[in-house]
Amino acid sequence: MNSSIDDNFERLPEPISEVFESFSDYIIFTDNDGRVCSASPRVVEFFNCQVDGQWIWDILGVKASGIAAFIKAYPVAGVHEIPYGESGGSYSLRLIPLAGPYCSEGYVAVVTNNAPFVELHESYEERIEDNIAALDDSVALFNALFEAAQDPTILADSVFRILTSNPAAERLLGRSCTLSGNSCLNIFPAEFSKIVREHFETCTTDIHVPFDDLFYARNFSGKEIPVELTMHKVKLQSGTVFHVGLRDMTDIQRLETGLEESREQVDGMNVALRTVIQSVEEEKKDMHEDFALQVREQILPALDRMVREPVPQMRRSFGRFIKERLSALAGETGDQFEELLLKLTPREVEVCRYIESGKSTERIGELLSITADTVRTHRKNIRRKLGLQGKSISLISYLKHHAGS
Repeated sequence: MNSSIDDNFERLPEPISEVFESFSDYIIFTDNDGRVCSASPRVVEFFNCQVDGQWIWDILGVKASGIAAFIKAYPVAGVHEIPYGESGGSYSLRLIPLAGPYCSEGYVAVVTNNAPFVELHESYEERIEDNIAALDDSVALFNALFEAAQDPTILADSVFRILTSNPAAERLLGRSCTLSGNSCLNIFPAEFSKIVREHFETCTTDIHVPFDDLFYARNFSGKEIPVELTMHKVKLQSGTVFHVGLRDMTDIQRLETGLEESREQVDGMNVALRTVIQSVEEEKKDMHEDFALQVREQILPALDRMVREPVPQMRRSFGRFIKERLSALAGETGDQFEELLLKLTPREVEVCRYIESGKSTERIGELLSITADTVRTHRKNIRRKLGLQGKSISLISYLKHHAGS
């Protein structure tokens, strides 16, 4: 029977023989009693012994009293794992009954070394563990970044349901239990909720979309809060998630309002300042015109009178007047007597000079070649111009007092 199987194996068609020899598995042929008749070349190398004529169970290192016990322990058509050696290695066995025109009855044992599969399995396990560790790290990093984000952030699915929110969002809008599971559209007033819904339904990009206009969000108590809105569509294996960022603009809006009010105040101050400057310029112009007018009407005539006046006392009076008028123009007060002198005519000044020297009315008339009545008229006009009408002060006393001072 052995020679028949061996002969028949050698008489296998060359393509089939090449197929058996190309197997990475170890192919062993036995007779009907379990004795090895032939084997593929790699069997001797793997088991490191001559296999022809050996019992199949001896080669495989298992205990069996015969082919019936071996088949009972390792039924045909099944795949069985058999350990070998002290290293923990194993191989898989599949026993197939033989029948047909090419050989007598017997069995073919297909033995597969599991070491490569074990190594591959271990490699996959290491990779899986590495991937799990990397995933855990990514989740931990994401949670850290998500939790630590200063801006309120919400993750929502494609049907608007809030999946999670960070502490900043919970502080802005309410407790986490009031956010998770609810529709993110509910945190916006109707006009803004419509815009968010349209973005959810039509957005096809995964680029951050900042909205230019200021939005308003409602917190759990219904208070509307100004926010700057950004949205980001994220495609995951399990679906699509929307990253919704809400930047609280309350303080910024308050600052902008304060700046606007300050700007308005500054503008008002500028207008007032321009008005003040314009008023000052007008006052300066008026002062300049008034100064020029007083110089023309008072100082220059006083200088002319002083130059023509022969009496030293009267020249001194005109000099004091000019000095005091200049002081008055500089902001100092002057003497009223010198100012009143300018109201007198040259003839009246001559009359005052003679009165001050003690001349009588008739003598003054003689000296000036005028009548006594004319002198009396001059005296009357002088008293009126000097503010002495109705007073008991004599003109000579008044002139002596002021001219000598």
